[in-house]
Amino acid sequence: MLSIQRSIRQWTDASRRSVGGALLLYLLALPGLAQEHHQAQTPYLVGRGMADITGPEVGMPLWGFGRPDQIDEGLHIRLRSRAFVMTQATDATQRLVFVSADLGSIDHHIALEVVERLQQRYGKTYTLDNVIISATHTHAGPSGYWHSRTATGLDGGLYPAHFDAIVAGITASIVKAHEDLQPGKILINTGPVVDAGVNRSVIAYQENPERERNRYSENTNTTMTLLKFVGSDGALGMINWYALHPTAMNYYNRLISGDHKGYASLQMEKRRGTRYASSDDFVAAFAQSDPGDVTPNTHLNNTGPGETDVDTTRIMGERQAVVAQALFNGAEEALVGEIDSRRLYVDLSHYAVDDKFTGMGTQYTCPSAYGYAFAGGSTEDGGGHFLFKEGMTEQSRWRDWLIRRIIGAPEWTDSVKTCQAPKAILLQTGTGTPPLQSQIRSITVARIGQLVILALPAEVTTMAGRRLRDSVMDELGEWARYIVLAGYANGYAGYITTPEEYRLQQYEGGHTLHGRWSLPAYQQIVSQLAAALESGAPVASHIAYDDWRGKSLGLPLPSGAGKPLPHGARFGELLTPMAPRYRVGDTVTAKFWSTNPTAHFPKGTNYLLVERKTASGWSRVADDGDWTTRVRWQLEAGAYVAALSWAIPQDTPSGEYRLLHVGHDTRGVQFSGTSAPFEITDG
Repeated sequence: MLSIQRSIRQWTDASRRSVGGALLLYLLALPGLAQEHHQAQTPYLVGRGMADITGPEVGMPLWGFGRPDQIDEGLHIRLRSRAFVMTQATDATQRLVFVSADLGSIDHHIALEVVERLQQRYGKTYTLDNVIISATHTHAGPSGYWHSRTATGLDGGLYPAHFDAIVAGITASIVKAHEDLQPGKILINTGPVVDAGVNRSVIAYQENPERERNRYSENTNTTMTLLKFVGSDGALGMINWYALHPTAMNYYNRLISGDHKGYASLQMEKRRGTRYASSDDFVAAFAQSDPGDVTPNTHLNNTGPGETDVDTTRIMGERQAVVAQALFNGAEEALVGEIDSRRLYVDLSHYAVDDKFTGMGTQYTCPSAYGYAFAGGSTEDGGGHFLFKEGMTEQSRWRDWLIRRIIGAPEWTDSVKTCQAPKAILLQTGTGTPPLQSQIRSITVARIGQLVILALPAEVTTMAGRRLRDSVMDELGEWARYIVLAGYANGYAGYITTPEEYRLQQYEGGHTLHGRWSLPAYQQIVSQLAAALESGAPVASHIAYDDWRGKSLGLPLPSGAGKPLPHGARFGELLTPMAPRYRVGDTVTAKFWSTNPTAHFPKGTNYLLVERKTASGWSRVADDGDWTTRVRWQLEAGAYVAALSWAIPQDTPSGEYRLLHVGHDTRGVQFSGTSAPFEITDG
């Protein structure tokens, strides 16, 4: 660069004496100028990829609300893994992977398995240190992918077929991103999202010191941080982080959905022409942040602002999508600088936390335990058991006896009870050989230029997130201008509340697994990682993760076949006639004889297609990944029926249309059925 600047100065001086000499100097400097300009504008290689991770559609408990009656019956929008790979243009060993997956949580075994599969392809290019896999935390996705340590199924049990499908999808999305690597720019922008979430636990938030609360104008984090990825041919995709619980689809819902973040991704991708079958699709990841106490149900009674949970999902998704599009359009500041990361395994069953972070001398975290308040659920978002409620701090022996009698939970010990105080302990999961839950957590601090990513395996409340970000930034130099907290990343360890919030034992405190000093412990750990990132010093994990793969009791998928079809009926046959014509705004419905899709999971088939007749034949206009479609499987006379619906969008052109249903028969052979054509008019 100095040689180029010198040439420019010489040209300035020489221009007064010799136009020819000046031109010669300019031509000599031009290749270097162009090369350095290109590097300044595209200092990174970037790649994006996406893959389907939709779980079994029928018979699986949905993740999150913990209700045994919330069993899935079908599909609203498909779940996807969205991946980005970023490397330094001058040093491809310095790279980072960020994945946002439409899941309720990330079992750390998913991260282990994904990295191992990547290493089978690419050697040590990808490790646990440079791969961050974050869940959007949808409560409308199937559970059953955690590696359980108990035959009683306290955590829902492990369905290996579902776990394998998730791992395969996440791996495929990263592979696509790796193969898509190209010179590119990463632009950053931030801005507020208005009226998209409220604090569902204000009573706990107000326990934080008034002086601290007065630093902030709001009791939730309303900032969206967005990265825009641009290649030589234009925009490749974007990631944004925004804190909002995906509980808009409430516990009455029975259809798989990505909730408001899935809706927002879908809308932004569709507007950019994404087809979900191409390697060059635009990828829009609406990633999760620190929404531990932030709900989309603004009426604070599991409803609002929409008239239905579907309306609320759309409204909250659209509010995020509008801001994301504006930030995307206005993004101008380029990230410039190193890509680097530091990661640690930490055993939080008895972790010593210094006075610097506790303010009360050395304190210790606890073996994990769930409180009564956890079983009570969040009042504002629904769920919970009628025997429990938020705020419970008194242990009840008859409740404890009932819990042990019904589900076989171990009895709590006095030492854990003392450590976890004032929590009334529901389940003690951190003691025993082995414990019912791993106590080892994976924590990462990474940087991309002037952006810092703090990746934690937990649900972080608003004030806890603020303290964590402050702890990281306190250790970093002036280069660190932005920081995002990526929750639900590379594992799941319940909640992180402030010590003040913990004392009140609202739902979030009852689900803070390692006791009152959990947040100070995480602050100490991330400070250590940030200091190492700043100095360039290595960080060594002296703890090995207690890998449970191959040890959990694997369960078969609930794939009941139902009764045989009525005599003369065939798979894919339309049960009832349809209307010959519809208008925009109407909903088209059709029922087909079908089978349980879980029996042949995963097939990766679109179960519903909407087609329009054109001069060249029938052309697809929608499928079961669209917001406007639904597929629900039902039993009629004991046999499976697929009920398909399509809400006709207002911009649908007039013409001739039809619905298709695709499935697999009892032998696994694909079948299809087609409705009679129908007309759509705009009047």
